[in-house]
Amino acid sequence: MIVKDLKENNQNFPSNDEIIKKYLNRYQHSKQSIATRKSALNYFFGTSEEEYFSYSGHIFEISKSDLLDYFDYLNQLETISLTTKRLKWTILKSFIDYCIDYYEDDYNFIIKFPNKRVQWKPFHKEPNSNTDVFLTIDEIKDILNWLKINSYTYYIIVRIFVDSGLRKGELINIDYDKVFLKNRYVDTKGKKGRKAYFFSTGLRDLLENFIKERKLIKASTKSLFLSAHLKRFSNRSFNAYFKNIMPKIGITKNVTCQVFRRSLNALRFEMGCTDDTTLKILLNHAVTGVNFNNYVRKSLDYEKFLNYYDTWYPFKNIQL
Repeated sequence: MIVKDLKENNQNFPSNDEIIKKYLNRYQHSKQSIATRKSALNYFFGTSEEEYFSYSGHIFEISKSDLLDYFDYLNQLETISLTTKRLKWTILKSFIDYCIDYYEDDYNFIIKFPNKRVQWKPFHKEPNSNTDVFLTIDEIKDILNWLKINSYTYYIIVRIFVDSGLRKGELINIDYDKVFLKNRYVDTKGKKGRKAYFFSTGLRDLLENFIKERKLIKASTKSLFLSAHLKRFSNRSFNAYFKNIMPKIGITKNVTCQVFRRSLNALRFEMGCTDDTTLKILLNHAVTGVNFNNYVRKSLDYEKFLNYYDTWYPFKNIQL
């Protein structure tokens, strides 16, 4: 801990909030990283009303015993999985390491992070998983019908998820001038570069009107979808929204953005699209093999890709 006693020192130390804000600013390139780190630190600094560990002292006063007590708190916690506990512990260590590097010279701030007495117990809550969750066509129709009445923006968002199978980060990155209505595809950016996703003629007509209205809104971004603050949506907002509305629709499944993508793939398979390479192409998965990547993909123009899409579109005779 800090060598100088804070109670007897008249220096103006930065507040906990100021230190945490400075730490989080290092991750401005990723809203998801900021949200994850803020959530992890909240488990240590959160208020007692929220039933967190609730460390109430100054950061410079953190002792090794405080950290051991926090570890014991995490270790016994039954509401989160071991993977989540490890992540929160690792992020706190990252935060402490940052504070030492940044403030050591000015305030003699030193903490010895405990290692010897840190051992996770063998049994913890199983991590939440929805890898076996799929939506039927009727459930997709129920979701879309509810959204069409209650939230038209989310109706368009889910229509894109349902039609194209793109990931939530790729949807967030869609700009309205990268929606090519004539050729029926969106050009967006994913973790591994640019991606093109196709959509149906029905969605094309809806997007044409949606984009006209979107262009009338003055915002600092060309994002196709805007949050209440006229910014791009955050990664966390979608799944939280779906979790909130599903009981209202009468669906008990844990529906996330990934579920729409997984369900589209399953519906194509049920149609008879059993070729693994075709399924991967339609979902923008990487297709291994030098022959495909160097020769086949380059020989296919967008019309051929669009033909693949239309052939294996599972909602051809369904009004969405």
